[in-house]
Amino acid sequence: MIIVVGAEKGGVGKTALATNLAALAVADNLEVLLLDTDTNGSSSAWVRIRNEGKVEPNIPLLTVSENPQNELKQLASKYDLIIVDVGANSYSTMLNSAKVADMVLVPTGPDQMEVESTFNTFEELRQMDAKHKNGRVPAFVVLNQLPTNAKSKEESALREYLAESELPVFDAALRYRSVWRNSRRAGLAVHELKGREADPKAAAEMRAIFAETEQRA
Repeated sequence: MIIVVGAEKGGVGKTALATNLAALAVADNLEVLLLDTDTNGSSSAWVRIRNEGKVEPNIPLLTVSENPQNELKQLASKYDLIIVDVGANSYSTMLNSAKVADMVLVPTGPDQMEVESTFNTFEELRQMDAKHKNGRVPAFVVLNQLPTNAKSKEESALREYLAESELPVFDAALRYRSVWRNSRRAGLAVHELKGREADPKAAAEMRAIFAETEQRA
């Protein structure tokens, strides 16, 4: 299975989503490969910090060119799951990867600029439908950095707005929590944090995202 994580706008949680999915998949005893196509090397930096801290399990990583389509075709049969972390505005990388992807995840926060860029991303992806093996790129929005306040109506309003535009959205979502910053600094996934640094709610939210990728595959 190939999952591509990409978006037009930076800062929406692409690398956090990609790395945490990889860590959960490895913990689930899957053969996983994380592909970093971002020139900023965010996933690579996360894995480097993880390796320096001797964190287990190991997350296999490969840095690839801006057009990893050939690599994906060659590697697909060797792994249970390949996760591609695409940099912001790297449309050529995302679209070429989308042609062979089993799923494309487009994270977005509730900020209006992020939502508008998500519409742009889906417009680009829809142009790739005819070139996908199934005739349509299986792309989904993943809501991220939502308010933790249970009384907030921001999530329901955002879901309604996206539904009106017929954008498919994951049922599971991620909320704005400081644990995400803490985990990145340590090269950890949120479910790997222990003791006082652990956040069971964040871990549960990420596990729900992982479970939904399996359900929708």
